[in-house]
Amino acid sequence: MIIDKYSLVSNYREMLPHLDNAVKVLESLGKDPKVGRYEFEGGYFMIQEGDTVDISEGDYEAHRRYIDVQVILKGSELVAWDDIEDLKVSKTYDNIKDFEMLSGDVKHVFKIDEGMFWVAFPSDAHKACKDMGEKTHYKKAVVKLPVE
Repeated sequence: MIIDKYSLVSNYREMLPHLDNAVKVLESLGKDPKVGRYEFEGGYFMIQEGDTVDISEGDYEAHRRYIDVQVILKGSELVAWDDIEDLKVSKTYDNIKDFEMLSGDVKHVFKIDEGMFWVAFPSDAHKACKDMGEKTHYKKAVVKLPVE
């Protein structure tokens, strides 16, 4: 798991293949990109917008074929994290959709504000778009980089 300011995202380009391509396309969309899916050489990203839900809702998710890089463009969210080894599978891995669902107690929570990003690797189970009783509106880019 990585958490940092978006202004420092280029520091991770050696670790995250195709990150530069994603950043170039994302930044070409301007400060308020439209919701939807966008392709770039080596991956894709989705612009999503919505309201957070209570952190107790839903299970964790994890991915095997893609690394998530999630950039908060507006608003904020809470994200719960845990290692997949410390959770129980609640929905087996779907190879086509590249996700599995996991259940367990929420032990680790962090807040991501506008201008920040976080990265989830295959061992990082995460519950995103959450709050603890105070809803917030967010807009974010969910970048999918292939595991190589």
